[in-house]
Amino acid sequence: MINFAALGRAAATNMHWQYVFKNTTPVPGTDGFCVDLNQSSGVPKYNPFAGSSITLTPLEGSGNLGVYTGVFETGKIKRLLRWQMTQLSTAPDHVYLLDYLAFYPLIDTDDPDIQVMDNTLNLPRYSNGKIVLIVQSPLVNSVPITITYTNQDGTSGQSSTFNLIPGAAIGVCATGTGTAGGQGQVTPFFPLAGNDTGVQRIESVQMGGGGGGFICAAIVHPVAELPIFEVRVPSEKQFGIFGQAPEIKQGACLNFVVSRSPATAGSFQGELLFVNV
Repeated sequence: MINFAALGRAAATNMHWQYVFKNTTPVPGTDGFCVDLNQSSGVPKYNPFAGSSITLTPLEGSGNLGVYTGVFETGKIKRLLRWQMTQLSTAPDHVYLLDYLAFYPLIDTDDPDIQVMDNTLNLPRYSNGKIVLIVQSPLVNSVPITITYTNQDGTSGQSSTFNLIPGAAIGVCATGTGTAGGQGQVTPFFPLAGNDTGVQRIESVQMGGGGGGFICAAIVHPVAELPIFEVRVPSEKQFGIFGQAPEIKQGACLNFVVSRSPATAGSFQGELLFVNV
């Protein structure tokens, strides 16, 4: 384990500080719903999850696509040393920093047939990840969605069914439980079957009714979490003091999912400090 002192020494000569800013986040339909910050302008830039329908599309962070993490050096490991975030409008919020590995765009929630995913390509950086369902055009109805997938161990044919959130704006995370209409009934990550912890690929999806729009299924690797309690009061997490600082893989496409307490647009600014050690 790399201790904090070692990280501090490395940071003195081998660090990258990155500013992030999102002027207006998507608007959740209900308090506590989650929103994805890819589909809002700022730093990092707007990412519409453009690609061929229901086809696995890998993501590689470069320039302003994803949080820029600095230059990678041969023989060294990139780590996140410090993360600070400020909510400029309303609070509280809970922010997830994710490495977006790949996505399946334009899943039709009005198609009653089994939609078989194109998995010609593989996930980059990690062998598996978690699923985040993101609205690409507003949904009208709460309907069940069944996702069949290959789990973290390579076992195919695993299946899980939960509801989609109705009436959501573009960029809102669409996974709900129960009726998917109230507080405590949503989750940023699609729940998997049994003891499964990750997904290597999505094999197919099938809708249990007409949702009225399109969604994107992103596969992500969670990096860190940060609660924000007050408006215009920075929240900060210093890594490496009580445990390992998170590793950032080369090509990481970092962005954020936010659990919004008020059902309004938010505005964020922050900074991340990366080191090669």
